[in-house]
Amino acid sequence: MQMNTAIRRYFEDHAPVWDARMPAHYDEMLFDFARSFTDEFRAAAAIAEIGTGTGALIPVLKTLAPDSHLISADFAYGMVSQARKRVPDTCLFQADVHDLPLVSKWVDLVICHNSFPHFVDKPRALREIRRVLRPAGKLMILHNNPREVVNAIHQRAGAPIGGDLLPQGDAMHALLTDSGFSAVQVEDSSIRYVARGTRG
Repeated sequence: MQMNTAIRRYFEDHAPVWDARMPAHYDEMLFDFARSFTDEFRAAAAIAEIGTGTGALIPVLKTLAPDSHLISADFAYGMVSQARKRVPDTCLFQADVHDLPLVSKWVDLVICHNSFPHFVDKPRALREIRRVLRPAGKLMILHNNPREVVNAIHQRAGAPIGGDLLPQGDAMHALLTDSGFSAVQVEDSSIRYVARGTRG
């Protein structure tokens, strides 16, 4: 199973100008958003960030969890290249979430920041994420914008990402549960969208 080629091409083409499209003071916004998750980040000896884009969250993770071993991946090589310019000292690689080049039961925490809507086969992606998590390992799906804003941005962008939408909270809860996650929590609020699950 591979990511949709048209979606990958979209991100390859937009990678060089992606950061210019972000709002002013985006770095500070991400720090403010992520601070409430500091304890969860620091509790993980090994973190895998899937869908890093241009690596905007990497400096945040390095600051908030300096002792955690961090690896970050994206399915678009152009995004990985941009991330390497931002954080050259980070372990970055190109990978498809549906077929991760990681050994089973290896990481304590998987983070998908602003990337989950673009996973073509979400159940398969979640099962693959669960595979690489250690027992009791955690998944965090993080969006610093609410679902309505995220979905509106994608719909305005049109093909090929116009249909890449975040599910409503109850649908996400069911998706995570059906994929083998326990202790599922979904915050589908007017401020942000956060989903958590634990590998049983």
